Amino acid sequence: MPKKFTDQEREWIGQKLLKEARHSFETMGLKKTSIEELTRAVGIAQGSFYMFYGSKEELYYELIQEEEKRIRNTLLELFPPGTNVNKEGIKQFLRHSFRMMDESPLLRQVMSRGEMEQLFRKLPPHLLENNFSQDQDALQPVITAWQKEGILAEVAPEMIVSMIRSLMLLTLHKNEIGEEHFSATIELLVEVMAAGMLCMSKQAGEGNKP
Repeated sequence: MPKKFTDQEREWIGQKLLKEARHSFETMGLKKTSIEELTRAVGIAQGSFYMFYGSKEELYYELIQEEEKRIRNTLLELFPPGTNVNKEGIKQFLRHSFRMMDESPLLRQVMSRGEMEQLFRKLPPHLLENNFSQDQDALQPVITAWQKEGILAEVAPEMIVSMIRSLMLLTLHKNEIGEEHFSATIELLVEVMAAGMLCMSKQAGEGNKP
């Protein structure tokens, strides 16, 4: 029977699990990380792991949530609601979003096909739905503010969030697209998406610039 822990012990073990799991997931990935190795590194019995998480996939998911929150907060610092942007500003927003996702060791691991499939297969559906809701809640104030200022087209904000998420998920298809064409493909998509997101009146203004 797993040992019972005090609140202080639970807090310490929880933080230690996150730290050890992040290192292992970033270097070895989800498949090669075992609960036995994690609990040995933390100094608890293997059965005690399940007092904290239902599976290693749920632990991985929590770390992904932390990483995505860090990225969203960075984006909101760079592009706070109320920031006046043009087409180039929207392109910068999309580029920053993609680059931060692509440069994260943790997210790079999960974006490999095997990792993503395993995660989707093992996680409860409500957790995956919650992930989309958090993206929407974080980005919607920026999108809504830009729409009110007449910068973005009057499209449902959740559709714009979905479009941005779709761009991020293209890292799953780097091999199919071809590594030699991938960067140019992303840049072209950023150009097309920014033009599509821009309000028609703003597009006319951009076109009239010398």
